Amino acid sequence: MENLIINGFGSSGGGTFQSVELNGKGTVNGDIDCKRLICNGTGTVNGNVKADTVKISGHAKLNGGITASSVRIDGSAKVEQDISAEKVEIAGYAGLGGHIKGDELIVMGKASIGKDCEVEHFSAEGCFTIDGLLNAEQIEIKVHGGESKVKEIGGRRIICTAHQSKLLSFLTPLISPPRLSAELIEGDHIELANTTAKIVRGNTVIIGDNCEIGLIEYREDLKQAKSAKVGERQKI
Repeated sequence: MENLIINGFGSSGGGTFQSVELNGKGTVNGDIDCKRLICNGTGTVNGNVKADTVKISGHAKLNGGITASSVRIDGSAKVEQDISAEKVEIAGYAGLGGHIKGDELIVMGKASIGKDCEVEHFSAEGCFTIDGLLNAEQIEIKVHGGESKVKEIGGRRIICTAHQSKLLSFLTPLISPPRLSAELIEGDHIELANTTAKIVRGNTVIIGDNCEIGLIEYREDLKQAKSAKVGERQKI
């Protein structure tokens, strides 16, 4: 099985390859089926990508979707359609227009997701926007550097904490604190800090500092920090 390597300016048709490397300014017209897709330069794929591993260190634009075992984005990527992968890591910037499905999604940089995200484990230390539903068994969010927005969050265990460095705490009077915003947060066990939500619903709900919640519905236990602002509480 041959390799497809574009080092300078160039274009190629799609096909089946062992490895695809876009090191210069390369365009692939058609679907790609390969073991590895590596984009170190500026790459465009006018088709779908099926691969074991996808690694983007440069700038990539994919006008289709991705099916892979692992996807790693250290540079910047724009993907128009759905991503299905066991593991997705975003350390750079990703603009994703479709759904994400898989086992694990890790956001260390900045991500914008146009539709639903359904994974087993979601963790974030960067900024993210999800226009649809975030659904995962385990959700761990450490907000810092601005506001992260999700339409709805559903999971078994949901934990949101605030990452505050010494520099950020020193500058707190000058900058807005990091924040997670959602219309609905629903799960079995929920712990929140620096969160704004219209409705929080769960078995055990712990509301920490810098939270503004419209309505809390809980089945078993509710704990609330004195500084938290809560409009209404209901045991259901």
